Amino acid sequence: MALPPFATAAELTASMQTPVDAAAADLALASASAVIRRWTRQTITRVVDDVATLRIIDCGELVLPQRPVVSVSHVNVNALVLNDWVLSGDRLLRAGGWRQLPGTTTYPDPGLVQVTYTHGWDEIPDEVRAVCLDLAASTLSNPSMLRQESIDDYARTFAAESLGLGGLSENHKALLGDFRRRIGTVGLR
Repeated sequence: MALPPFATAAELTASMQTPVDAAAADLALASASAVIRRWTRQTITRVVDDVATLRIIDCGELVLPQRPVVSVSHVNVNALVLNDWVLSGDRLLRAGGWRQLPGTTTYPDPGLVQVTYTHGWDEIPDEVRAVCLDLAASTLSNPSMLRQESIDDYARTFAAESLGLGGLSENHKALLGDFRRRIGTVGLR
C-alpha cells in the first residue's frame, strides 16, 4: 500500500515561493516522506485495520510497532480470538501474561500474536510537514547536487545541507525525534 506524502505540491509551491512542476513536486515530496518514514520507523499517516504479527518476548506486555495507537479491533493467538486484553498507550496488557492461552496451561507456539489495529495521525504533525517541505525544496533547488555554480560574473554556492539530496540534517532529526520509534525500552525509577 502506497502511503501519501506528508505535504502537497501546493504547499511546496507556497513554501518555495516559486512555481514548481507538479510531477517534480510529487516525486520530491514522496521521496522526502519516505526518508522521514525510514528514519522514524513510523508510517505517521493514519492507517486503519493494519495487521501486525508480534512475537511474544515478555509475558507481561506487547508493544505495538506503530504510534499513536488509535484503537485495536482484533487480537488472535494461534487462530484463537482473545478479548481479555487492555490497551495502554501503545501496549497491550493481559492478566496472566501473553504466554498462557485461555482455559489451558499451555503456551502458544511459535509465540506469535496477530493484532489488527488503527494507528497514526489524522492530521500530519507540523514538524513532520516542515521537514518534508524542507527536504523536498532542497531537492528541487539543487537537483544536480552542485556545491557551487558560476556563469561569467554570476556565482552561487549551495549550503552543505543541500548536497545530501534527501538526507536528514541534525536539525531535522531533532524536529522528528519525538516521532521516532525506539528499539527497546528503558524504565527509570
